[in-house]
Amino acid sequence: MKWEVKVGPEGVEKALDDELKRIVGVGHFEYQRAGARTSNMPMKMFNALVDLVDRSGVVEKLHEWDALERKSNVGRKPKMTARAVLVIELMTVFWNKGVQYQEIANTIVYRLTRMQYAALGMKPEPVGERGWYHRHWAAKSRILHLVDPHYTTRKNKRLPLADAVDALNAKDPEREQRLQWVIQALVAASVSSLPQRYRDAYSGDVALDSTRIRIQGRVHSRAFTLARQGFALDHPKVLAASRTLLEGGINTNADFTAGTYTRRDGTKGTEPAHELDFVTMMDVDGYDQHPAFARLITGVSLHVPGEITDGPRLAMQAHSRLFDQRGNCAADRAFNNSQPENFQLPLRQDYWEMVFDYRKNQFGPQGEIPGTELIVVDGAIYVNRMPWKLIWGIRYFKEGRPDPKTGELFTWADVEEIIRDRQAYQMKRHGSMVSEKRDGAQRYTYPDPQTYNAFDPLTGKAIRPHKNQLRGSIRIHPDPSFVKHLQRYPWGSKEWAKAYAQRNQVESTNADIKRSRFVDIEDPQKRSGRGSAFHGLASAVMVMVHNLRALVRALLAEHSTQKAEPRRATLPTDRTPMWMLSGAELDAVGPPDEDYADN
Repeated sequence: MKWEVKVGPEGVEKALDDELKRIVGVGHFEYQRAGARTSNMPMKMFNALVDLVDRSGVVEKLHEWDALERKSNVGRKPKMTARAVLVIELMTVFWNKGVQYQEIANTIVYRLTRMQYAALGMKPEPVGERGWYHRHWAAKSRILHLVDPHYTTRKNKRLPLADAVDALNAKDPEREQRLQWVIQALVAASVSSLPQRYRDAYSGDVALDSTRIRIQGRVHSRAFTLARQGFALDHPKVLAASRTLLEGGINTNADFTAGTYTRRDGTKGTEPAHELDFVTMMDVDGYDQHPAFARLITGVSLHVPGEITDGPRLAMQAHSRLFDQRGNCAADRAFNNSQPENFQLPLRQDYWEMVFDYRKNQFGPQGEIPGTELIVVDGAIYVNRMPWKLIWGIRYFKEGRPDPKTGELFTWADVEEIIRDRQAYQMKRHGSMVSEKRDGAQRYTYPDPQTYNAFDPLTGKAIRPHKNQLRGSIRIHPDPSFVKHLQRYPWGSKEWAKAYAQRNQVESTNADIKRSRFVDIEDPQKRSGRGSAFHGLASAVMVMVHNLRALVRALLAEHSTQKAEPRRATLPTDRTPMWMLSGAELDAVGPPDEDYADN
């Protein structure tokens, strides 16, 4: 869908201001000035932020949960409501001050106007920064108590190893669900500001990525890491690692809900952190089809680094609740390595198609379609009549192993030939999963036996076309036995390369949300609390601000007199993409192949 920018007689600037007022309450100049001044936010912009919080439905849910917890209505009325907490934190993050208790106190004392105090049900009492610091802390603690899966244990001191493990095991599943709901409801409220024309033009493609949410303090001890992985405290590995604890067997970090993140950016080392999975809208066709694109974060989930059992699925399901379109989901190998029941299967049943790379030992045969003579090889479904080279050649290329017949190493030219020759054996899609509406089932047509040379999978002997019984069509339902590595396009094909290259859009979003000039979600100094609940809520508020800025940038681009050039995914010309390198080349020029544990 292509649209033209509607410009009235007042010109482009007036049209832009009208659009911005519907989203952030003020025009372009006032919006820019509000960010630069970091105080005295215009009342109309303040009201737009209040409306965002109200639209999320979070305040009502918190009141509902509080009523379930409260034994009576006796007690002093709080000085700050949950609504006030969320709005003031949103304002503070907009001014790039983070969710930091002292900066939030500064916002209350120095940046709020009297009208804004009144709108939030607060009185501008002369209690100073310290007084408002404690009032906000108390109000925030009431919120966290309702959504903290580990609410029974305080996080203000380092615990002995055994106590930390007990605290982890005391997780409240109901509060864990509450936390995920609140985080996503806040993000969804910011996505709801997306203009309808942007929704209509959206193809449905997304990228899935993660970023570390570093916390303050020392990295967790190796003993604690092993214990949270399920090793008994008297296991030899845990006992041997106990030397990494502090004196008296005390854990090294007070936030027992966090884990240890191993950096993969070319530097060595570990950090104490949580990890945030996030889904970003992808623009596959570029600006040639529509004048602007708002690359919003639409689904998020917080988890411990390396423990990605549920987070990616929850983030994708959160996105699915906001949009009807279903397209491709581009992700890196960390997500591809999930157990299919936790990730690939439920996504396929929700009509998502995957686009991802593989570890070198995942190439080759990747599963069989139950009850058929069909196999999955490098992401696509083929009749099981291919010669050995077409099945195993790319695996040998990736592992740096020679062709057993010639003794020579496979080259990229060989890989391109294999990908091309496989096409004759590939099952042809008929219709789409969405049109089928059968929980991810897809109808395929068998290739014509006259168009390919068939080989017996057991003996390798040729099968004459008239004896090849693989004909007609079949509906294939997703199954854990093969869906793990199944994707939209055959790995390495031109279509796959184009779709996979779009991941640079989510990497751009990842970099943008970590910029020190703006939200800087990665900086632990901008998140001064502890626990998964605190960091989850803080991350959600930061994503809300990121999305508002992304919307503003899209509107600026749409109304710019200097139109952007069409942006299409192309392979870099100055270097060879990592996925095109052989095993020998990877060993020589790059880091070792990622080796994530199954989750």
